[in-house]
Amino acid sequence: MIRLIALDLDGTLLDPAGQITDETKAAIAQARQAGIKVVLSTGRSAQEAADFSTQAGCDNLSVCLGGAVLSDNSTGVHLRRWDIPENVSQTALELCLHRDIELMIFAGEQIVLDPFSHRSLSKTFPYPVFHNAAVVTEDPIAYLKEHDLPLTKIHGDWNQPAYPLAELSKLEGIELTSSNDHDFELVPKGVSKGRTLALLALLWGIPLDQCAAVGDSANDLAMLQAVGTPIAMGNACQAVKDAARYIAPDNAHEGVAQAIRWAMEQS
Repeated sequence: MIRLIALDLDGTLLDPAGQITDETKAAIAQARQAGIKVVLSTGRSAQEAADFSTQAGCDNLSVCLGGAVLSDNSTGVHLRRWDIPENVSQTALELCLHRDIELMIFAGEQIVLDPFSHRSLSKTFPYPVFHNAAVVTEDPIAYLKEHDLPLTKIHGDWNQPAYPLAELSKLEGIELTSSNDHDFELVPKGVSKGRTLALLALLWGIPLDQCAAVGDSANDLAMLQAVGTPIAMGNACQAVKDAARYIAPDNAHEGVAQAIRWAMEQS
């Protein structure tokens, strides 16, 4: 019996154009009408999760920032958050900045961009909710200090040869993962979509063996391993497919809609 379905966003709920199809919205509505909770579990911010959750017709809680945040979509409040240890956060930022890497710096409930990342993301990441929430500053490290903000997550993209992955991997209290084959994500050690999804399910009194999860990338693997019914997208990496009980079509061919309906048949 499936009582909760968690959906990754990029490469999963969103089609290649970054949209949620009508067929997907219909499948989510069908699941919720059957009494099944449907939530987002994404590497994106709480602001974006709330927006996409509303568009899709999902339930009110979301797993955000790769599991570093459990948020309330109606208020934007972080119900639970795990931050990168203060003693390594500045070093992590120093390693990432000034390398012409497209950085998203998530600092508590704020999104902070350096000027290079702001210019680049304005062209490559066409999501107004993200940009409207972001603060642009010449010195993100000084901005975080001035406003007493924690470092919660760093997402890096665009200039792969410049990634300081070897240096970052030596820092204590952090973990490196990715959401596709050309980015990196830095989160607090122990944080994953699987752990925070387990907390969400606990809040609703739903055993994990009655949960399904749908994803496509490395940062979805812990989520799929945590639930009783793991589902991979057709465009998923091989490790995610290997962890799945069912492989849906890809995100260009209504994969999420079919995944949801397959999960409902298991109930």
